[in-house]
Amino acid sequence: MRNTLKRKLFSYIVFLLILSIFSSIYALLIFLNKANSQQASFNTITFIMGVISFFILGLLAGNTAQKNGLLEGLITALIIILITLIINFFIQVPFVARSFVKSVSYITAASLGGILGVNFRPIFGERE
Repeated sequence: MRNTLKRKLFSYIVFLLILSIFSSIYALLIFLNKANSQQASFNTITFIMGVISFFILGLLAGNTAQKNGLLEGLITALIIILITLIINFFIQVPFVARSFVKSVSYITAASLGGILGVNFRPIFGERE
């Protein structure tokens, strides 16, 4: 149980680290006027960064579990999305169709990452 918790925590920490790196690089590019900061391009690039981050989250979750990759990726993505939705509820951000499409895309990316992650040698720990 304790080892499983460490593996899940590892996946979430790496996810946050990768998301922070992507965000910092993009913010730096906008600051240096190397990237377009208009609303449409900003939304597109942040969506792509989110899909890549969730794919890596699913990949790590499936890899550390070494079984049920689809389920592991799905559960880890749902946890992140539920936390985000709860925070958005408290700060009164409306849930619109675009948010639903983004959430489904992130869940799909994490599930696909989980499926692929099971097929690789474990990064953290041994096979169960």
